Formats: sequence, C-alpha cells, structure tokens
Amino acid sequence: MAESPARGSLIERGVGAVLVSACLMSAGCATTPARVGAPKTPAPIAEPAKPPAPVSSFAPVFACVPLATPLVLNGGFGEYRSNHFHAGLDLGTDGRVGRPVLAPTGGWVERVRAAGAGYGRSIYLHADDGRLLVFAHLDAYAQPLAGFVAAVQESTGQYEQDLWPEAGRFRVKAGQAIAWTGESGAGGPHLHVEVRRGDMAYHPLRSGLAIPDSSAPTLTSVTLEPLDDATYVERSAAPVTVRLGEEPVTVRMVGRARAVVAARDGVWRGVDRMVPWSVSVAFDGMEVECRFDSVSWATDMAESDHIYDSGRVVGERGIVMWAPGGFRPRVLRTSVPDGDDAGTLVVRPGDPPRTLRITARDLAGHVVEREVVLQPPAAGQGEPDTTAVGGRAERDTTRWFDLAVLPDGYLRVTYRGAPAGSRGVTIGGRPASLHDGAWAAVVKLPTHQGPFPATYTVTTNGRDGAGRTWGRLFHVVLRTNPTVRVDWSDGPDVEWVLPRGAMFEPGPLFHRWSRNAAGAPQELAARSNVLEILPANLRLRHPMRLEWGRRNAPARNVGLYLDDGDGWSWVASPLDSTLGFRVGETRHLGRFALFADTLAPRVTPRPVPRAASGGPYSRWALEARVVEDGSGVDRRGSWFEVDGRRKPAEWDDEAGILRWRPLRPPRSGAHRYVAIVRDRAGNERRIRGSFTMR
Repeated sequence: MAESPARGSLIERGVGAVLVSACLMSAGCATTPARVGAPKTPAPIAEPAKPPAPVSSFAPVFACVPLATPLVLNGGFGEYRSNHFHAGLDLGTDGRVGRPVLAPTGGWVERVRAAGAGYGRSIYLHADDGRLLVFAHLDAYAQPLAGFVAAVQESTGQYEQDLWPEAGRFRVKAGQAIAWTGESGAGGPHLHVEVRRGDMAYHPLRSGLAIPDSSAPTLTSVTLEPLDDATYVERSAAPVTVRLGEEPVTVRMVGRARAVVAARDGVWRGVDRMVPWSVSVAFDGMEVECRFDSVSWATDMAESDHIYDSGRVVGERGIVMWAPGGFRPRVLRTSVPDGDDAGTLVVRPGDPPRTLRITARDLAGHVVEREVVLQPPAAGQGEPDTTAVGGRAERDTTRWFDLAVLPDGYLRVTYRGAPAGSRGVTIGGRPASLHDGAWAAVVKLPTHQGPFPATYTVTTNGRDGAGRTWGRLFHVVLRTNPTVRVDWSDGPDVEWVLPRGAMFEPGPLFHRWSRNAAGAPQELAARSNVLEILPANLRLRHPMRLEWGRRNAPARNVGLYLDDGDGWSWVASPLDSTLGFRVGETRHLGRFALFADTLAPRVTPRPVPRAASGGPYSRWALEARVVEDGSGVDRRGSWFEVDGRRKPAEWDDEAGILRWRPLRPPRSGAHRYVAIVRDRAGNERRIRGSFTMR
C-alpha cells in the first residue's frame, strides 16, 4: 500500500528539540539513550521534585535508536498531514543528508521502495519479534540491498519500484547500518520512523523507541464554534478563539457549541506540528479525549480531516473535540453514548457559570491543564451587536461568501463584501455579527425533500457608512442528498456524486457554475466553465466521483483540474473503457474545470560532475531542471537515455529536478544523453547533451 505524501514534513528551526544519545556500534547498543538537556545546577528546593510517571509502553525498548547523537525530534505521531495522520516520528539530521541509519533490532528486510514522492526511498524492516519498522526519505540503501534495488531499476529502466524480497534474504543485526538519511520524497533532510504491526501504525514512543522528554505540552487557545442559529459566543455567530493562560478565562455564551483546541507538544510554534499524546476536554459531566496510540493505514487515515480543523472552522489545524452520533474516529474517546453527538457544549439562559477543563498529556507523564468558564450573558447581551460598524469589500468577488455546513441542517454564512462602515447587516434574514472584519450568521436550511437539486439564494442586506442601504444575492444549487446521481442532459460536461458515507457530518453540499478560472497558470487554457462545489474547505471521508467526457471526447492534452485553495492541480481521471468517459476521484472540494495543457515541460540540463564524489556511497548524478506549471510531470513517463540505453530517473518534484543517480558513476570517457520529460497531459520535451568522465 502506498502512503500519501507528507507535505511539509520537516521544520528544522524553531522546534523544541529533544537531544538523545545513540550508539554507532554495529552491536551491543545501550538499551536506553542517556538523558541530556537537564540544567547543570538545579535550583535548591526543600523536597526533591518527583519526575512525572511515564505512560506504559506496548512493547519492549529497542536495542538501539536509529541515529547517532545528537538526535532531534521535530515531527510527532498523529500530526496533521494532507489526507492522513503522520504515522511516525520525524528525526532531524542537522539539515544534511548522509547520516547512517541503524537497525534498532535484528530482523530482515521485508519490503523496499523507491519513489519520487511520498516516502521516497524507504526500507521496511521486519523485526524478529514481529514489529515492522519503516525508515523513509532515505538518500541511499546500504549494500547488499542497494545492489538489489539498482539491478531491478537498471533492468527495467524504471526508477519507481516496490519490491518484496523473499523472507530472510537481507538479514540485519541490531546496530547495523542499513541506509543513509536523505530528503527523498517529501520534506527537507530528516528520517521518518514508523512502528507497525500489519496495517496498524503505533506510536513509536510506546512501541520501542525511547526518547527522553523534559518539556511539558502547551495549550495555547480554544475556539468555540456555534452550532445553530440560537447560539452566540461573545455575541458572535462566527467561531471565537480564546487565548489560554494559567488563570481561568471567562467566556459569555448561550446555546450549543463545540471546542477546537490548539495544543502543542514541546515549545509552541503553531498547531500544525507536533501534538501531545492526549488532549481532552471535560464539561458538565461529559469527557472527550483525543489520544494518539495507533492509526490504521487501511481505515483511519482519512479521519485526520475530521479530527483536525483543516479549514472548516478557522483553519489553524486545531483538534476538533467533537464527533457526530454514530461516528467515532479511532483516536477519539468519549463518555458519550455512540448514538449521540460527542463534545457538544450546552449553555442555557440562567445556567450558573461552569468550567470547561482542557488537559494535555505527553508520554513522559507531563500534564498541563487550562480552564475556561462558560456563563450565559446578561439579559439583552446574547445576540449580535446591531450597532457594530465595519466591513471593506474583498476585491475578488468570488470570495465574498463562505459557507460552512453545521450539524442538524444549519449553515454558517460569512460575508466579506460589505462596504466600509456598514452596520445593521442581516444574512438570510438573521442579524449578522461582525468578527475579524467579516459578517456572519447561522441560518436554518430549508427542508428540501426529493433527490433533485434546487436553487438556494442567500440574501445579505445592510447600510453603508453614509446610511445608504445595500444588498447582495448569492445563488447556489442546493444538493440535500449529494449521494443521488444527477444527469444534466443539456448541462456542463462535468458531473459529480458522493458515495454513501462520504461525509463525516451528514449534510447538504452546494455547487455553482462560473466562467472565472482565476489563478490558472498561463499554459492552461480553459475548456469548460468552472464548477465550484461548496463548502470549499470541507474534507470528505471517502472520495467524491467526478465524471467528464460524456458528450465530447476530450483532446489529447485536456484534463480535469482542481483548485482547493492551493492553486490548480491535475486530478487523475483514467478512461473508463466500459462507460466511455473519464472518472476522477478526490476528497477535496473547491473549483473544478477542464483545461488544455498547451506547453510541454521546459528542460534545462545541469552541469555534470566529471568524477565520483567521496563518501561511503556515490552521489554522482546526471540532472536536468524542469519547469512545468500545468498538469505536472509524469514521473513514470520521464527518464534519461545514456549512450542509447534507457536509465531509471527519479523525478524530485520539490526540487524540480529529473535525476539519474546510478549505484556507480559511468566509466571514464565521453557519453551522450537524451532527457525525455513528459507531463501528465501527454506533452513531451526532449533535450540532448553530452558529458565526459575522467
């Protein structure tokens, strides 16, 4: 099974570093690394402070840690990654490649992969006790594994390989060097380490890897999101973020809300990096805990887009401490029965103040608690302030309206197009609140029975700074049941439908058509109108199906593209030979359109070294820089031909480099080569060159 790319999997600076000891010996490694980083002269105290009790482990500690000291932990288990949880730990390598990777225990190589994306070069070590250890983003394999992989690559002319040697062929001992660290696949220089059994990835710090931790977790903020049209937090219908400190903070609230907690393991540098092993909230006898013990590659990875706020609330990767009735992610534990919503905070008018207790724990036993007191507002202070003044129209009119689907048929509408000085704004007939320069209101969606879409219009009104009234209309097509197929007999050539259970929180979706393909690179020429599926920031549990080419056979270089907020990107859409049209799948919503990629990749050869480099393994490479702003480079359709023979070339997407790096440099003398680079749309570029080896 291929893992998803780990986008942005390394931050070398500004992360709470944990230094550990490691052994360089090939055998006889210390069973636990020495603790470092403690103050040399502790302050005198009356009674020695007892260290926190660590959480018990699932498995024995390994004989070795996989890298020599100093070792820096800069990526944690369970962190958010695009489309999946981070299933291991990222170990820093001082910003360089080429550090030896040591086998933490004896075993044999079960699997070895080479890819230009995702895990890059990786080794799957089957430990003698049954654990499967994964080491990813390698720069090179050690012999004899390196020769095994190179032989297959050279014989096929294909760099990308997924190989399963017979059991016991490549045996290793604890402490033996099996590879060198690198930056292949995704991220800067680092080593990714996983501990698995079958398809299940376990927290490495509970499953054999010992790394001392002297830093307590951090709780920075909590966001309270109103869930219906009768809920206001600090008089706002929009989510409100509250900073957390040692002293309790009081928040005025009435109605039903859910909490999104920004938590960090170690020194705080944002909520999208390392997270604590456990984050929990307790309120009015209810408890909800997010605990990162294990995740399944087969069933759980999509749940990261439910556990983390990847855009649907405030988009800062906080942990959403809530789940709908009937659905419980593996990492979420709660005292609430499965059939009920878990994590809903209810404050009624006249209730006494009650405490929302937020707790973070790490595996070393450190515990941090913060408190937020929720109390109903005074009479007349619950709904939005109708005297609030603000607004300034967003230049891009396509971004004026944002939609967020809420449980039980509610919709939050945010409007950013109000003239400066606006007041008395209403959205869908509801008074809107002003928050961070935008107006927001929660409205109840109309009851729409039947399988077919219906037009839905959001009306927004207000008065500008001069007292003049203004109004805006936002028209969309409401799909109350997006799992029902709709055939547009005379409509556009792109259709979409969701499989059953595709949404984490059941509810409607919306779409609209426009001619605005803003943001597309120049080499992409529009071949259809733009289909926008809303809410754009909503992520799906199972991929949506898109069908196109039913009425018009597309030209060779035409493809389906998605803009999910990070720019337009190609959506793989193979031809269904049975049905006669193309089918694409994605778990991301946003804008979809057909484009023709009108330009082949631009290829520039890089200087070729005339001799082999020093070191324990060869890093000599033939490289070409590639610029491709349209459909993207076809990794398996791009290679070098050297002296008339096809060579396995790695496509390094992050560096924009096509690279042939053989196990040994070419023989001395003159050599000729051709670089063949294709994009996903089928456009091809060839350049020729030569080099001489000493």
